[in-house]
Amino acid sequence: MSDFVWNDICSRNDTCGLTGAAAFFGGIPGAGVLVNGPVWCYYYALRYLEHADMAMPQRMSVSQPDNNAVVFGAEKFLLETLRQMQQDGFHPDLLLVENSCSMSLIGDDLQGIIQKAALPFPVVTMDSGGLGGGFAEGYAKASLALLEQSHLEKLPVRRGCINVLGLTPFYYNGQADAKEILRLLADCGYQVNAVPGCGSGAASLKELSRAELNVVIHAELGMPLARALQDRFGTPYLCAGAPYGIEGTLAWLQKIRNALPCTMDEPLREARETLAWLTDWSNELSLNWGSPWFESVVVSAPGTTAVCLADTVRMEWLDTGKLVVQCQNDVTLYGLHSSQADTELIAGRDDARAAQMFRYLDNALLLGSSNESALTDRRRNRIAVCNIAFPVKDEALLVSVPFCGLQGARHMAQRIWNAYIQGILRQDGTCGSI
Repeated sequence: MSDFVWNDICSRNDTCGLTGAAAFFGGIPGAGVLVNGPVWCYYYALRYLEHADMAMPQRMSVSQPDNNAVVFGAEKFLLETLRQMQQDGFHPDLLLVENSCSMSLIGDDLQGIIQKAALPFPVVTMDSGGLGGGFAEGYAKASLALLEQSHLEKLPVRRGCINVLGLTPFYYNGQADAKEILRLLADCGYQVNAVPGCGSGAASLKELSRAELNVVIHAELGMPLARALQDRFGTPYLCAGAPYGIEGTLAWLQKIRNALPCTMDEPLREARETLAWLTDWSNELSLNWGSPWFESVVVSAPGTTAVCLADTVRMEWLDTGKLVVQCQNDVTLYGLHSSQADTELIAGRDDARAAQMFRYLDNALLLGSSNESALTDRRRNRIAVCNIAFPVKDEALLVSVPFCGLQGARHMAQRIWNAYIQGILRQDGTCGSI
């Protein structure tokens, strides 16, 4: 994070830590968020979160301290906002009170202020300004703040019970991917105890210590909490990554099975059916259009998504001359890396190399966001685009279909085939977004 600058975080490669922290609590049903900071920070975070949950404005508030608060503190603004929230009938199961960048410099005793407010619901407080990192850092820091301030007790372990860490509905298509991942785990016979930040309520989070294993999906989001739970309760963890494709999904399930035995009969049956279906359709399409091939494929997304999806691109989905992975965060810190990529870039660190690559990209498939798409010359070069990460400005995703898992294997094959076909049909050399 030390090599990043504010502009990278807030406008180009990522969103700020305040947004990530709000996303973690936004993924807890019945939880609320109070931003102690200016309206600009509030609306910046809210705009991002609304892409996944249009009800966030009903769960998120802002204290709006004036300029004098930088000198005299924001206590009166916080207390007044909390009073108004209760007067308006807002009584969350759990509330996050987080400082913005400027408010973090003041040094207010947030916990002391909350105690003075004598609220009838539990509250977690933290500093989460963008100067401390991007979305992933804020999300992870919020999960640790919840663990530290909830005073959880060690409870008896339930056999075959797992926690799933590092999922969020606030990644692009995150809700559908989470649903598919949990479906696959249930088909294997696992009992999912809690999914912090992605569907589990405050009551479920009190029983995090009951899990026999913590399974981490997106390392940049879930690994800090997994390590903290191991230190506190002795719960082992597995950094499984995100499952893409048929072979990739089965390998992902086998990795979890090696750590905690289960049955894979149902996923194996579904995988055989999916493979037969995709093979028939691919053969039919190949007769008319040939095998999908691009001179280059670029995958640009949050770290775990980028690494895991890129490996599946080359191993299962299509042929390509060159495969480039650009990660929004450095997941090699957690042992994740691409085994198939020819080039690996980190956004914010390798921007000069990335800009040069995008400038001359031709006959390529871009799996990324609108940020990367804007860097390509799609009017002159043959660039096909499949959006897999925020921000997205040129596509509406209104149907809940996953990118991950066995159901996602069909969906992603469809998107890639359509991108390839449109590339052939466009005589002027430009391709649409699929």
